[in-house]
Amino acid sequence: MPSFEPVTAVVRALTVLRIVNELDFASIKQIHKESKLHRSTVLRMLETLMHEGYVVRDEQSGMYKPTGKTLLLSSGFDEKRQLSQLAAPTMLALRERIGWPSDFAILDGNEMMIVETSREYNIMAINHQAGVRPPLLLTSLGRAYLAFCTESKREKILKSLAESKRSTTAPAREDPDGVEKMLAEIRKQGYAVPDPDFNKSASSGAGLVTGFSVPVFKKDEVYASLSTSFLMSAMSLQQGVKMLFPALRETADTLGKIISESYN
Repeated sequence: MPSFEPVTAVVRALTVLRIVNELDFASIKQIHKESKLHRSTVLRMLETLMHEGYVVRDEQSGMYKPTGKTLLLSSGFDEKRQLSQLAAPTMLALRERIGWPSDFAILDGNEMMIVETSREYNIMAINHQAGVRPPLLLTSLGRAYLAFCTESKREKILKSLAESKRSTTAPAREDPDGVEKMLAEIRKQGYAVPDPDFNKSASSGAGLVTGFSVPVFKKDEVYASLSTSFLMSAMSLQQGVKMLFPALRETADTLGKIISESYN
């Protein structure tokens, strides 16, 4: 028997987190219905979970979704934590080399998930934490992964994205030929850039920051993607690619070798 009565606020927060995690993409109305909690209570719990990094709010739809940080509550996060530890020294070396932050992300369902970032070491006000889930079709991290994964895997992912009702998956439903053309161009040039409209509307550094991503291979198969970001006031996207691509590609190759040796 516990020595004290349960703390009501903690019970409510865990209830809301469980529901968001189960639904993956939840509205306040859905959480209210499932939890039987008052809507104002649901909102307070969500804001608390957002503050602690366990939940994020999609700015376009207003829906809430869990971050990768929720996996820290489970032993199932061991592999991702190990990836973070493996990537961190190499990414820190890249930051010191180029002076700009980078993100390392893997596929997680129908989104990417950032498992390591060097942004917290950077003075730029565009910081975010590991666990952020960038959409596949609109961010350079997602596009780099999609472009270089196997054809069969890409077809399966795009089919799943087309069946989704999320605004971030609209290109797969509305312009599949355009998506395929974009991915072919990424394979040709070796790097991916974000959707310009999404980049302008993104909550972190909206309209001020841009960047690009390259694939990270585990032996002959794409395993992750690596990005760098920089202020548009410092250089254009074209200038950034020209100046930073060699270092980013070299770092991605180094990460690929580390991962291949660690996960035989």
